[in-house]
Amino acid sequence: MDSAKDTESSPATPATALRLKLAHGSGRWLCLIGLAAIWLIDDSLSGVLLKSDILDGEIKIIDQLFEHFSSYLFMLVTSIMALAILRPLPRVLVPMASIYSCFAVVQVVANVFSMILTAHVKTGTGLTELWDVAAVYAMSVIVFMMVYLLLDLTTAGGAFVWPCREGKPPPDSHLIDYLFISLNVNSTYGPTSEAVMSRTCKLVMALQTILSILMLTVLIARAVGATS
Repeated sequence: MDSAKDTESSPATPATALRLKLAHGSGRWLCLIGLAAIWLIDDSLSGVLLKSDILDGEIKIIDQLFEHFSSYLFMLVTSIMALAILRPLPRVLVPMASIYSCFAVVQVVANVFSMILTAHVKTGTGLTELWDVAAVYAMSVIVFMMVYLLLDLTTAGGAFVWPCREGKPPPDSHLIDYLFISLNVNSTYGPTSEAVMSRTCKLVMALQTILSILMLTVLIARAVGATS
């Protein structure tokens, strides 16, 4: 117990310094806004998919059940996180954010494969109908940003080695840093300047890279079909 308190009171790494900001500062609200943005994007995508004629029969029923379950889970986790912010209960934030982030990754995977299965449907509709691909791309960036943040907070010594100027200590990490990493993995298939030390983080990056390649493939196929 004493060692855990010492870890929180003396930030030895950029990750532990960020933990204090998230537990006692405005960073908690930014994380909550990010979680809400993930759910809103996913809810808008599923709403359009369910209202269309793309899905039918048992597939539509399964998708409806999945979306209802995800909505209830989001409300439960968000309520607990809001309570943890208001009281505050910083020890509850990371576990609840971890549960939601894992479920959000499943949602990203489901949305990507939904786009793959329906890539042949929207033809001759124009490039304006490609908004859902952009929404899934944005959702992927936000979701994996939070996953990398959680991995850095829960990995001993941090999951990343942050670059710094010669002779100076590494800078304190910020949410923008994790957004930058996620955006780079989604676009250039790897981090640009940060060294990845966690094997779990490397596996997560591999998953994001695969999803990014699939999204790019769907985008090209849909763009060709939309203009034909």
